Amino acid sequence: MSKKKKLHSSTQDYFLTQEHFDIVKTTIDGLLKTMPIPSNLDKYYQSDEYLSHDDSNTGLFASLYKTARNWNLNSKKSLISKYLPEGPMLDIGAGNGELVSYLRENRFDAIGFEPSPLARKFAYQKGIQLLDELPDAQIKSYRVVTMFHVLEHVEDLSEQLHYLSKIVEEDGHVIIAVPNHKSLDAKLFGKYWAAWDVPRHLWHFDKNGIQSVFDGKFELVNTKVMWLDSFYVSILSARYKKWPLPLVIGGIIGLFSNIATIFTNQASSHIYIFKKAQ
Repeated sequence: MSKKKKLHSSTQDYFLTQEHFDIVKTTIDGLLKTMPIPSNLDKYYQSDEYLSHDDSNTGLFASLYKTARNWNLNSKKSLISKYLPEGPMLDIGAGNGELVSYLRENRFDAIGFEPSPLARKFAYQKGIQLLDELPDAQIKSYRVVTMFHVLEHVEDLSEQLHYLSKIVEEDGHVIIAVPNHKSLDAKLFGKYWAAWDVPRHLWHFDKNGIQSVFDGKFELVNTKVMWLDSFYVSILSARYKKWPLPLVIGGIIGLFSNIATIFTNQASSHIYIFKKAQ
């Protein structure tokens, strides 16, 4: 297959460096990949505005983000509790540890892993200890493993899936959240869609793509819509397009995207609950 046929679209790092990247098709239907992958990915995370790691930001947009995040924390806790009646759980890509801390406060046996030294530093400053290496699957297993907006950052999907299959207990669950490039907001914003987030997002999934990646090792048992993601992504996308009143226009597009989701079931982001295959 020629490079021209494999190209899905082109975009750029509107968040930080303004560098250009391609989004290319893979052999898995619905799974796209960022190209080229920089040799030093760490530098693309070095920004005080990277809100998923730093909650010291101020301003209206940051305040709205944090309010929504607090609502999301409670929603995630409720979801996890359905699949974790007891026993330990592991949050991979724990960021600044907010979910792990919230779960511990609610008496969950939660452990978090975060590869970013900067994010672990923020967590430590708040009294939250996070692992800097993934637990050994031969020593420890977990009833539930979560990866909220993390899988798209992983360099080797096959290696990650193999690890998950080893670390999750029999009848255990993996809870994954990723953006959906088939959503209405993705179509409307095109190359400006903030959830492309190249090159930090190495992979881009639709609903078929994510199921194909997990097929064979895990069985999809449930899917949830992340209703607030469309607002956050659309507001940020409107800022990238330099539209006036991005909070207003982006908020309206986020609302339309959610309304469309009711009919298409193609949300800006979905949560997928996979059960370990027997």
